[in-house]
Amino acid sequence: MNRRDFLQFASLTMAGSMIPGMDLLAEARYSGKIVVLVHLDGGNDGFNTLVPYADEAYYALRPKIAIKGRHVIKLKDGFGMHPQLKPLEQYWKSGQMAWVQGLGYPNAILSHFKSLDVWESGSVNQHAQGWLANVLPKYKKGLHGVVIGGAVGGNSVMKGSQLNAVTMQNPKSFIKAAGRISDIGISRRNPAIAHVSNVQHQLHQVGKQIAERVGPSPKGVPGRFRGELGHGLEAVAQMILSGVDAPVYKVRQDGFDTHAGQITAQSNSLFQLANGLHSFANVMRRSGRWNDVVVVTYSEFGRRAKENRGQGTDHGTASAHLVMGGAVKQGIYGKHPDLKRLDGNGNVAHTTDFRSLYATLSERWWRQGNPWKGHRSIPFV
Repeated sequence: MNRRDFLQFASLTMAGSMIPGMDLLAEARYSGKIVVLVHLDGGNDGFNTLVPYADEAYYALRPKIAIKGRHVIKLKDGFGMHPQLKPLEQYWKSGQMAWVQGLGYPNAILSHFKSLDVWESGSVNQHAQGWLANVLPKYKKGLHGVVIGGAVGGNSVMKGSQLNAVTMQNPKSFIKAAGRISDIGISRRNPAIAHVSNVQHQLHQVGKQIAERVGPSPKGVPGRFRGELGHGLEAVAQMILSGVDAPVYKVRQDGFDTHAGQITAQSNSLFQLANGLHSFANVMRRSGRWNDVVVVTYSEFGRRAKENRGQGTDHGTASAHLVMGGAVKQGIYGKHPDLKRLDGNGNVAHTTDFRSLYATLSERWWRQGNPWKGHRSIPFV
């Protein structure tokens, strides 16, 4: 491997353990149901996203940063959306959006990296693999997931010895870079060389086969995709419409670590989220694939119930997350955390275990049973 090939190889990266000779884009042996995971990086404030505008305690705790009732996009039962989520209102009205509130886990960790490991592994104790490793290997063979942006090593949701995933900035750059990787035989000289040569071989193969599906110059998709999340969702749409049969895609939107100046910072991030999701959903609807896709947001944690002196919020526990898709059943699921009962650190108790979210996708969406037996699924699909 020459220096140029090595640099290209290092920029692509594979997650999981690739099986020699495996056809990563084999004929689909699964239902074709797709999940798009949207990581709200930094810890999104759920109380200012799904706003409890009928709860007096909410306004008492947040005299400066609470979303006024007159500005809230009202949904039902005293809850509404942040005004920057206006582009998503139509999906609620058409019955294609749901919210799950109070999501969290016992003895919450308020470190970004450690708590993200909990969320992405689906376990509060063991973080050896991502939660998808409990579901996808028995769901289908071949390519299981695609991470858009970042490195797979920093995306533990795609980690697992039987989980096969790739990371890329976009299909065009991936195909171009993978095309510069020469195919080689798998060396058995020692375990380290065997691993590197195997990954290089698999990168060559997956690059070649994605190129066959997507084409050397991926066609643009209709819609105004802007910013990191928008371009990530545009790449996801390109691959779905080209027939790449990965059941999971992961994208991210940053800017949610709002310790100060939250009103502006969160508004900007939610604006990007809403417009990106609306553009993506529009493409899926026009192409007839909207019923095959469920979009799910998640974040490493929520924010404290009480605002701080910087007109922001510090790391907290429970949060609310949205679900969208043509097959989603409208509703606000879970119990609203009690804002009058805070612990010694000023945090609310979570009311819905985050593993119930994953149980729902496994059991109700992919029909693969519930690996988290102690956590019941939620009927949003």
